[in-house]
Amino acid sequence: MNTMKGSFYILFQNYKKHNIIFWSILFSIVLLSFFLDAFFGQYISFAITISIPVYIFYSSMATKLLNRTLPYFLKLGLSRQQYMINVGLFFISWSLVGALIIASAQKIITYVSTLLNIKNIIIIHPILIFDNTYSFLQTVALDTVLLLFCLCSGLLLNVTFYRLGILGGYSLIGLLALVPILMVIFEWYTPLFEIIANSSKMAIIESIFIFSILLYLVISTSMRKVSVNPV
Repeated sequence: MNTMKGSFYILFQNYKKHNIIFWSILFSIVLLSFFLDAFFGQYISFAITISIPVYIFYSSMATKLLNRTLPYFLKLGLSRQQYMINVGLFFISWSLVGALIIASAQKIITYVSTLLNIKNIIIIHPILIFDNTYSFLQTVALDTVLLLFCLCSGLLLNVTFYRLGILGGYSLIGLLALVPILMVIFEWYTPLFEIIANSSKMAIIESIFIFSILLYLVISTSMRKVSVNPV
């Protein structure tokens, strides 16, 4: 337990500054949107998204994890398996905290907009794909699994660069970039959207969570004999 607490503290300190800067900028943009609406709301409408920038931020932070923390943890005496367990638990905790912030921010924005009778600010969130009515807990649940998936995806890219070098890393990026192109060419996106639209929120949440866990297990397996120094 002490090892886990220490690991969480070290991981948190590694990302503390980045988190403060990111959330400060994001909330400053939200405040700027309210300011612009106060003066130009009669001419234009604003679309605000809290979630999507957070997804991008989490993904980018995970792509630097191994280089920033793995050598340090191994020097402290942790095994690679212990390291991956602690990182996995940190990812889940970090995802939940991020999801709570997103959902709370959206509630505050909606409340302030109603209080000030602001009708020109629209909040964009992936949960709107299903319907326009959603609860606070549903938003938290969806964002938690999406943020966890973003962290695992970023870590997968980090592991690829770490183990296979620049050639392997950019090869993976190329393959990932090829997927949406193939989806457009063969029109795979239509049945995909139909499946998502016809599925319940909980089914989608459970599917993303299970896929993220399986992805993390694959990453953990590939870390068993990883070198202290990247390729």
